[in-house]
Amino acid sequence: MATPVLYIFAISHYCEKARWALDYLNIEYRLQHLSPVSYGKFVRSLGVADTSLPVLVTNSLVLQGSASIIDWAMKRGKSSTRSLGTDIDNTGREIERRLDEVFGVHVRRYYYAEAMFDQPQAVRRIFATDLRWPQKIVLRLAWSKICKYMIRGMDLGVAQGLESRQIIETELDWLDGLLDRDQPFLCGEQFSRTDLTAASLLSPLALPAQHPAYQDLQIPPGVAADLADWRERPSLRWVRDIYRQYR
Repeated sequence: MATPVLYIFAISHYCEKARWALDYLNIEYRLQHLSPVSYGKFVRSLGVADTSLPVLVTNSLVLQGSASIIDWAMKRGKSSTRSLGTDIDNTGREIERRLDEVFGVHVRRYYYAEAMFDQPQAVRRIFATDLRWPQKIVLRLAWSKICKYMIRGMDLGVAQGLESRQIIETELDWLDGLLDRDQPFLCGEQFSRTDLTAASLLSPLALPAQHPAYQDLQIPPGVAADLADWRERPSLRWVRDIYRQYR
């Protein structure tokens, strides 16, 4: 049986969610970083719905999206000594949906709304992680066009960044409230996919030392000031603690 291949962008917190699940459940896989120059055509060639990452390719399946990959990993990893919980209940599903569709989306736009204008070359260096040298050269040459595409595609700008910042603060209030009780997990009595989702999607705000790609992440000055202000919020302290224990 061929080893599954996980296609990612190193900078992506959604890709980190899938990668962490596979690592935690001790599922063997091969990691493949894609270049933003050519990834779209390649991903479409796999027959999936769109060009978003992560994508996991197995002998018989092509799975797109972190939630679908975790569904597969939880079934595949039943023989592991570790678990991400049993089937997710309605409360867990709603928390994961909100994290995926609101929190994760606005964390991404908030970061890029400043980084793509203030530090675009720092973003390029993260995208270049583990690419072959010819791919890195092509990425460098095409980077100005990719920046324009990302700015347009993610609707980036000062006003958009401020809007996402406000939404993030609302979502941090919500998550702080969920954690305001005498147990360390969001759902149930053990570390689960809900906790993994929250921690991975908030990792760009918490910057845990155990994150596999963020050690060299350069933070734009406006974002850095906010992260300093938010650092001791219960939810971000919790993210760093979850990473220390489970990543």
